[in-house]
Amino acid sequence: MTDSFFKDNAEESPQNELPKLDDSEESTGEDTSQGFATDEGRMAAIMAYIPILCFIPLFTMKHNKEARFHARQGVMLFLIELVAALFLIDAISSLVFRGVLLLAVALSVAGIVFAVQGKNYKLPVIGDLADRSKL
Repeated sequence: MTDSFFKDNAEESPQNELPKLDDSEESTGEDTSQGFATDEGRMAAIMAYIPILCFIPLFTMKHNKEARFHARQGVMLFLIELVAALFLIDAISSLVFRGVLLLAVALSVAGIVFAVQGKNYKLPVIGDLADRSKL
């Protein structure tokens, strides 16, 4: 009863050799530095989503497409977080909200004037958003 259910592969493959994870027998010769073949690319992509550190892969990993993709997204998220943090200050948020309200009232008055004149004038930004919406 010395037989084992598991096959003994000690004679078939040396212990120093790592098994291949893909099904291909030979290398395709492609440059693997463009993907996450290295831990460096994976770590750069992870670092891209940490505020302030997102600029490191953006400037240092210019050759790696995936790292740059994640770095650009991380920078955009950082900018959104920065704007959100600014709105935590009452004076700044109050000033911005007053400015937005004043702009909205001015655009409403402009829309009424153009409607009275019978013109179809597209309001800046609002007209483009209305065209894209499915209302």
